[in-house]
Amino acid sequence: MSAPTINIEENKKLFLDLVGSIERDGINELVAFLEKSDFFTAPASTRFHCSLPGGLALHSLNVYHMFEHKCKSEPFKSILGDMPEDSRKIITLLHDVCKTYMYEIDYRNKKIYSDTGSKRDEKGRFDWAAVEYYTINDRVPYGHGEKSVMMIEEYIKLQPFERYAIRWHMGFSEPKENWNTLGTAIEKYPVILALHQSDLEATYLLEKDMKLSLIHI
Repeated sequence: MSAPTINIEENKKLFLDLVGSIERDGINELVAFLEKSDFFTAPASTRFHCSLPGGLALHSLNVYHMFEHKCKSEPFKSILGDMPEDSRKIITLLHDVCKTYMYEIDYRNKKIYSDTGSKRDEKGRFDWAAVEYYTINDRVPYGHGEKSVMMIEEYIKLQPFERYAIRWHMGFSEPKENWNTLGTAIEKYPVILALHQSDLEATYLLEKDMKLSLIHI
């Protein structure tokens, strides 16, 4: 079975068409930053969901589509139905911009089993081979959601609910000591919960077992 791949250029065009249509001062500068960065070639994680080149952009698009579906369905339709289209694009497509320039490629030895291997262990014949893997080198250790907010606001002004949604999009994956604050934030801005759920659904449903085709709902 061949390793999965992502159509990086196709997803880049889809992403830029969506973000480029946002009508907010500074958006062109933000797009320019993304284009010169590694955003479109970076993975979404080191070894979990979309952990391959282009995974970050694909995951962001998947979250966008899951969130759009929520806005059309109850109970979120009544809560989020009148949210501006630009806001929906910003909080979904840019929620993980903090992962830009965060991943690096390193190498480690791995046993590759085959009938022609020059060595043997209890599992059979093998050879050692250097294989690539992703590591994290966080040059700006400012957190996760809060780092995305900081990076976005270097270019565009966020509305308060956008800022809260992106800051808390990890939901109850946050450290337990933050849960009371998170709960208060969700009561104030339910969009946080919708974005968190969309993120989880993209990760565990659309991207599970490396099923990487972009799903439009």
